[in-house]
Amino acid sequence: MRKYQQLALLLISCFSVGVLMMYKSENNRLKYVLRYVNFFGRNDAAVLRRIQNSTTAEDEERQSKWVFTKPLPVWQVIGDSFYAYSAYWKQKELVVGGEAHVIVVGKKGAVVDFRCSFDVGGRSVQGKFRFQRDAAEGVVDDKASTFTNYNFFCQVSRNFGQPKYVSFSDATSPIKRQVKLHLRHLKPAKTAAKATTTTAAAVPAGATLTEVPVRFPATICVDLVSFDVGSRFARNVDAMVQFFLFHQALGVQHFLVYNYDELPEQVVRLLERTKMHLYSLPFNFPFLQTNGTAARIRQLLQTDCLLRNVNYASFTMLLAPNELVYPNARFAGNLGKSSLQRQLRAYESETVRFELSSFAVCFDERKKLLIDNVQYDPELRSKVLLYRLELPAAQLLLPTAKGVELPLSSGFAHRYVECQQVGADGLHDWRTGVREDLMEHITQLRSEVDLLI
Repeated sequence: MRKYQQLALLLISCFSVGVLMMYKSENNRLKYVLRYVNFFGRNDAAVLRRIQNSTTAEDEERQSKWVFTKPLPVWQVIGDSFYAYSAYWKQKELVVGGEAHVIVVGKKGAVVDFRCSFDVGGRSVQGKFRFQRDAAEGVVDDKASTFTNYNFFCQVSRNFGQPKYVSFSDATSPIKRQVKLHLRHLKPAKTAAKATTTTAAAVPAGATLTEVPVRFPATICVDLVSFDVGSRFARNVDAMVQFFLFHQALGVQHFLVYNYDELPEQVVRLLERTKMHLYSLPFNFPFLQTNGTAARIRQLLQTDCLLRNVNYASFTMLLAPNELVYPNARFAGNLGKSSLQRQLRAYESETVRFELSSFAVCFDERKKLLIDNVQYDPELRSKVLLYRLELPAAQLLLPTAKGVELPLSSGFAHRYVECQQVGADGLHDWRTGVREDLMEHITQLRSEVDLLI
């Protein structure tokens, strides 16, 4: 019996020695590998941190891809003479119920008579239909277009849950059918505390700015629908790229491009090397587009841009690629003292629209940078609108929404045009009316973009 015990101990000892030799061999191999890894300064902790940071960045990248494009907007028929582009669901906050807001165009003079319902968990819930003509309808010349802009609403006064679709049926159509529209949900918005003064100097540091649930400092909606894609500016790749690079230098990383397919492929390839995010939004408009309808179509884009960015950005604006904004500060995520966000939040919280003067600057292809074009036509003046998205969506779209015209010391915009017919007053140099501190800021932006071109 004792011999068997000794044999068992011998076998166990041999097995243990074998295991130890194997681990020693593996340990030597790991030391060899780690020695070369450490030679390049890549210790395990640094590698793990880099992997973790990369994973976080990839998660944010994946999440940001759908934040502005789901569901994808597209013009689709909802009646004999009506087309819908995008639909938004807004849950009411103080009372029960909610409503869908749909951007619609219809044939001029067509009768509006619809029924609407919601798809909630597979069951149909009847809604109350109402509509409004777009607020700009009375301003734009009716003779220039064959269509009318509408806002369709479908309302329920009870909480049935979160609807996925809203359906419309045209009561005037001989064919009775319901057309489903995929809803994009607008999250309930918190509002910032009302400012007590209207000057930046009077706002105390850290004044209730954290109450606004925003994700991005600012976004830009890019209008390639009414933009002349056959112009010299559009054919100049460097000029098109600079539109994105200049605004990226200001802190804008997210661009919602309407009619994305019109963006030149070479421009897209160059922008893919940067860290900015481009979102493709189709715009298959069902009616004939002319110079006379540009204002109406731009109003449609403006409405969708505001609704699409609510609760996802602090500020947004709709710009064509030949429009560049030069504020006196950058959009800063940390809300520093010199950030544009902090300056604009010094105004009353009811102020949602900020107007920047826009100069028609003569575009010269021989200039490397757009900012080097200094001559402008003083007779061609316009405005660029910057929207603050901290009020509920319904208030942003009201024609009575409060706006403020910003002084030139706060910033301005340039619209690059072909100066073929100059007014009687001739061309002026836009730099003569710019304050020294603002000019220094613009020069710094120029230097940053110059390194990338």
